[in-house]
Amino acid sequence: MRQSTTTIMDSQVNILKYNQYFLPVNLKVAKTATTLNAKGILPAGTIIDATGKVVNDGTAFGIVYENVDFNNSMGTENVSVLIFGFVDASKLPTAPADAAKAALNMIKFM
Repeated sequence: MRQSTTTIMDSQVNILKYNQYFLPVNLKVAKTATTLNAKGILPAGTIIDATGKVVNDGTAFGIVYENVDFNNSMGTENVSVLIFGFVDASKLPTAPADAAKAALNMIKFM
């Protein structure tokens, strides 16, 4: 039996400009395939490719919709990834490059 403790992490960041118009999909992301912050969290607004690797180029698949805590992870987590919507670019941890914007053609950065 696996037993773990849970701590409440930082509050979630709402990256959406208009909350009614968005479409997230689930993507399995391995802890070893992605880049986490110092707290072991994949932050909301991070641009990732189809394998979960953090990118800012033409291979972009979507934007992480909510913070994902990998601290008590068994190695892989289901990550909600935004593939359509209106995103507040000022709330993203890194400004998207032009190539990433072109790859994310169903996301409007405002």
